[in-house]
Amino acid sequence: MPGSFSEKLHKRARLGLLLLVLTVTHAPASEERVTPEMIQSALEGQGYRVASVTRTLLGRARVVASQGLIWREVVLDLSTGQILRDYAVEFTPETAPPPDSVAMPRGGQVISDSERPGAGG
Repeated sequence: MPGSFSEKLHKRARLGLLLLVLTVTHAPASEERVTPEMIQSALEGQGYRVASVTRTLLGRARVVASQGLIWREVVLDLSTGQILRDYAVEFTPETAPPPDSVAMPRGGQVISDSERPGAGG
């Protein structure tokens, strides 16, 4: 009889197994996750001075760094290790924020990935 209880139970079991397999195979390995320390090290390796590493209200890590007139903000989802934002702006000498700033300053000209110091492209 189509649609019987045992067939529905069998379909649910297969669906549950499929979901379990998808979850396990798509879960990122902990050694592949990006950490705030990795971001800080990479920025310092590119010549940036890390001004602050803080946590947002949503529990994400925010790394703010500067290199001369260029300021960069990287936001990281700590639960997945995914970089959600990598934002860089360049200021003119007249509009430059104080060098001891720890927060990402407002203003400036947005810099594309290829124009960033340390960019691979």
